[in-house]
Amino acid sequence: MDINSINKTANLVHNNQMSLMIFQMRLDFGGKAPTFYGVNVFKVREVIEGKRFPVAETPNAHPLIEGMIQLRGNFIPVIDMPTWLGCPMTPEEKEKSVIIVSDFSHNIVGFRVAHIHGVEEKEWNELQAAENVNSSGVNRVVNQTKVKHNGQDELCYILDVESLLIECMPDMAEKLRPTLTAASWKSFYEGKQLLAADDSKAIRGYLSTVFEQLGIPNRIFDDGKQLIDYMQTLKDASGISAIVTDLEMPEASGHTVIKFIRADNRFNKLPISVHSSMTSENNARDAKKLGADFFIGKIDTDEITRTLEAMTKIVH
Repeated sequence: MDINSINKTANLVHNNQMSLMIFQMRLDFGGKAPTFYGVNVFKVREVIEGKRFPVAETPNAHPLIEGMIQLRGNFIPVIDMPTWLGCPMTPEEKEKSVIIVSDFSHNIVGFRVAHIHGVEEKEWNELQAAENVNSSGVNRVVNQTKVKHNGQDELCYILDVESLLIECMPDMAEKLRPTLTAASWKSFYEGKQLLAADDSKAIRGYLSTVFEQLGIPNRIFDDGKQLIDYMQTLKDASGISAIVTDLEMPEASGHTVIKFIRADNRFNKLPISVHSSMTSENNARDAKKLGADFFIGKIDTDEITRTLEAMTKIVH
């Protein structure tokens, strides 16, 4: 990604906007309108032709992991995203497929999809919670929006990719079951609530597990707007210990949350940590420039624990 792309993406985030890479899981829709899916462009490293990169099977891997490909000397797992969504590709579609190479918290993975539709810029308020989409209690879709196709508005589902990674990558899943011990610094959090926001249900569950095992009272919101709306009802910050926020969320991004807190005299001394899978140095630098004290990559329980301790020592 060149410096102009980085600056453009940073400006989008500051303005509560994002760029979505839009793709499809199938090429033939049987006469029906195609279903579109999206992922934040900032998490995408590149898109490669699937047929140019033979997959080497990995013994004992999760069924969703096809195997490994070698890309410029690096071995990258390829995940069968259509099968995860219940619409496996035909052999012909797989031959024509592409692989989206992405970076999630320093985990480089490839997602096989059928076709890249394009890139669209969206306001966060154009994304809505995707209700009645997930089945069997499995979280696959986190938000939905509309994209243009043949002059018509079509539904586009924003995928809960963190949930997919947790499901099929054991090293990430293991981090969901931390064994954490008590620490003297926990007294900082007693009698107060740690407020957090993340639009991924899987990540909200993970954070809840970590906080509860640490004995830290908490309240976790589905997006930044809900967190801000709640804080606006409070007289002061006496009942809040700290803030942990994702960056990319509908309605109000983590950047908006940080700016709100630092501009409000009731809350501007609260310690803030960003918890995001967009772990580039530019994102971390950008968040800290706005007023965040720490930046944690998803999912790293040890780093969260160290940061929770460090947040008790912050003085604004």
